[in-house]
Amino acid sequence: MSDPSRTTRRALAGLLAAGLLLVVAGGAVVAWALASAAGLVGRDGPRPMTDAPATTATAPGVRPRTVAYRLEPATGSPVTVRLEVAADPPTRARGLMGRREVPAGAGMVFLYPSDVAESYWMKNTLVPLSIAYVAGDGRVVSVAEMTPCTADPCPSYAPAGPYRYAVELAAGAFRAAGVGPGAKVVPVDPAALPEPT
Repeated sequence: MSDPSRTTRRALAGLLAAGLLLVVAGGAVVAWALASAAGLVGRDGPRPMTDAPATTATAPGVRPRTVAYRLEPATGSPVTVRLEVAADPPTRARGLMGRREVPAGAGMVFLYPSDVAESYWMKNTLVPLSIAYVAGDGRVVSVAEMTPCTADPCPSYAPAGPYRYAVELAAGAFRAAGVGPGAKVVPVDPAALPEPT
């Protein structure tokens, strides 16, 4: 004959183990759901830190929209680059913050709905960048070399005049392509650009 209290203890221990397993599994599901919503994991597993910034105009797990732009120096051969598009205020504000690298031939274009004269800064930007402020006709207004900044206040980099869009590339990229004021930086396919807000 079995001891009823021993049987009860075994049943309770089994229920406790099963309950604990459910709690752990539930916690794992919640953690995965939160990471997925933040864009840290997707169908293909974790993404590297050099991927898109956490705040973009695209859905989590979707790479940001890119377009081709052509750098046209006054003399020399044109260079084509692929740029992520920042066409709304939150994406423009985030820019390339937190990136550990900006590969050669890549960067970001900041589109505005009308001419602006805003300065840029490098708050929480980890890599040095070159910026070209570009008028609506594609003519470069001015170019600046910007250095990373984690302190407050960070220096700002003002354009030489109003511009319609700005392009950021890895440090020295515009100089290497022979692009300065008066050169052109134009989209390869203007129809591929979103309407900025």
